[in-house]
Amino acid sequence: MGGSLQTRRSPTLQPTTCLTGDAACPQLEALGDGRIAYLWADANGQESVSVVGLDTSTIATEPTGDSAGRLGTGSGRYVLYNGGTPGSQKVADFPRGAAGETALDRTRTAAAIWGRRLWIPGSTQGGVVAYDLKAKKNVATVDTGAPCTPTETQAVNTWLYWSCGSAGPAGVYDRAAGRAITVPAGQGRLADGYLIRENRTTHELLLTDFHTGTATTRTVAVLPSADQNTGGNTGRWAVDRFGGNVAYLTQQGQVAIVSAGVPTSPLAQTEAQTDPQPGGSSASNPWRPVWQLNKPSAWTLTLSNTAGAVVRTLTGASTAGAVRASWNAQNDSGNNVPRGTYTWKLTAAPRDGQGPDLALTGTTTVN
Repeated sequence: MGGSLQTRRSPTLQPTTCLTGDAACPQLEALGDGRIAYLWADANGQESVSVVGLDTSTIATEPTGDSAGRLGTGSGRYVLYNGGTPGSQKVADFPRGAAGETALDRTRTAAAIWGRRLWIPGSTQGGVVAYDLKAKKNVATVDTGAPCTPTETQAVNTWLYWSCGSAGPAGVYDRAAGRAITVPAGQGRLADGYLIRENRTTHELLLTDFHTGTATTRTVAVLPSADQNTGGNTGRWAVDRFGGNVAYLTQQGQVAIVSAGVPTSPLAQTEAQTDPQPGGSSASNPWRPVWQLNKPSAWTLTLSNTAGAVVRTLTGASTAGAVRASWNAQNDSGNNVPRGTYTWKLTAAPRDGQGPDLALTGTTTVN
């Protein structure tokens, strides 16, 4: 069998924290923008959330001030951390071109991050509230129909998963259609239109497809019977929440990929960092916007002057959900453009061919 060369994408990962008996370590969380988050502990056991993946040398970290914690979900710039201290929960923020910082320090509840929103239980039974991590306020409330205060929440696109515990019940609320869908109980991982869970007795990897509003479950793989995984979602299998598929480890220790066969959601923006550079962009201080989308895209970015004439066109294709561009305040001929305000327009086409193109617009400045 032939093979392909691997491309290094990050620095060598430092030793990570593992709970006693957890053969599923290290803890890794894909952020959907080409980066991964993981936990690192110093000699005293104090943990930091670390993020790598943009290049082969950069490691961004944010100390938690805690130990024996676990990573929760993450999306783009935000990573959820549940500390070993009872009731401790933090959201670490890793914005463009900057070291980490703590965006939120709160009392632990069920919580999930998607884009710039933290989804947490509300004050009423079955209610789930969206807290905007940028605006620092609650921006939406959803009645999921859950007969409990959820002990677990997960969020992907317009899907909200809730659970009343390991014995259930559990469900998914479709925010786009405004409907509640009952799904099987048990530890699982939400993806775009489906749920993956493992039957720890039969070792079947089960996919529950609910994108039509009715849940149907099928077996997508049978995992090796010698199960040393005590880590649940982060062990022998994983699912790509950003428009991708399902992966698992075979008996031979190889990674197998299974197509989910579920239509993906339309291309959408979940977060963006498009503020102009302080003092305005220039050749020595380029504008470096980031648009966090929900799945990979092929994109075109145009910059236009106040007369409406396009002065620069940039193109690219993302392998993850984020679109990253850099404009050095020059036109397509390589000449510096005049100072002033410029209108940008981003047009992104879904690389999976599912759904319409996405168009976004705004302004930036040149010094």
